[in-house]
Amino acid sequence: MIINFKCPSFAIGTHSGWNEKNNSPTTSLSLTKRIPVKLRKSPYEKVFFNTDKEISYVIKSTKGDISGLSSGAGSSIVEFHKIFFKIKRNGYRNKGFINKQIPDREFIIKDTLFEETDNEVGGAMSDIDAQREIKIENELIKKGFLIPQRIIGLYKIKTPFEKEDAVAIIQKIDTDFRADELTMTYLFNLFFDVYGNKCSFSLKDNSFNFPQYSIKKGFEIFKKHYSKLFFELARNIGSIYRKFHDEGYLRGISNSWYGNELICEDGNIGVCDLESCFSREEINDNEIFEELAKTDYNLAITAFYDSMNCFENSLASIVGSKLVEGFREGYNSKEYKKLDINIIKDQIKKFIKNKEKIIKDD
Repeated sequence: MIINFKCPSFAIGTHSGWNEKNNSPTTSLSLTKRIPVKLRKSPYEKVFFNTDKEISYVIKSTKGDISGLSSGAGSSIVEFHKIFFKIKRNGYRNKGFINKQIPDREFIIKDTLFEETDNEVGGAMSDIDAQREIKIENELIKKGFLIPQRIIGLYKIKTPFEKEDAVAIIQKIDTDFRADELTMTYLFNLFFDVYGNKCSFSLKDNSFNFPQYSIKKGFEIFKKHYSKLFFELARNIGSIYRKFHDEGYLRGISNSWYGNELICEDGNIGVCDLESCFSREEINDNEIFEELAKTDYNLAITAFYDSMNCFENSLASIVGSKLVEGFREGYNSKEYKKLDINIIKDQIKKFIKNKEKIIKDD
């Protein structure tokens, strides 16, 4: 069985596909699957491009003739020249660009950090956000952070409606398999070990149905086979957050959740989606930086635990607690250890084999 981390069509996570409301993942978590999308070529103007092979700009379209995979609501994974790329911000869901104002925020640096509301046009990216991501990526690479999705191009694009500063980022990627998706892989394997195919989860309704079971027996299975897996994953992510803060950077509100950590094919964990990151130097106020760092920490913990709440299940709550425990340990100890990729691949194979038995709407 071939498992492609660059194009993880098998995966189910929290927001790595998209949900109907598309709420911020730090305010409303629900399960979503990766969605195949159709893409078509669209006009663009190069702002910069750092590769010798032309990469067309493609947008989502129900009439497109190019196949891709969703990466969140606003981006796609696509293969060109046998290499996988992420087209960041190429249309909303599977519909392409939509003339809809989606509430968002905008940050401006004027000797300190200013914040205001901004209505984002559905599926497009502003040049301010793009330049922010480019800047932070370059700085974090120098600080030793693992960035598995490298920016190779910035395109100025046209939308069907007025949006003068609309751009798209082109990234060459080594993986798009996210930590939330690995977490759900572990979780559903745990459920299958406890319930077999007598349980079911509806992606459409976000509801989990399961038969009567012994919490004691379920906990014994969790403790023996899964507790360490959840703990080690979250511990590594906690250590990454600590490195952000020690190096003088914020993960950022709306981006402080474990779907922005990427599982690499060697078991290491990298980071992505950096447009909400700001440095201590830019904020120019140590007290404000430290308070915002606390929001990073607490938002990450909230995302870990709340992502289990939709199951309304004691085992899932125990998993949430173990994830929080691991994150706190990693943040405090700074301990990072590469995950066992063979265990991860075995867990993925088990998930692929059994997911159709317990997950509806798949």
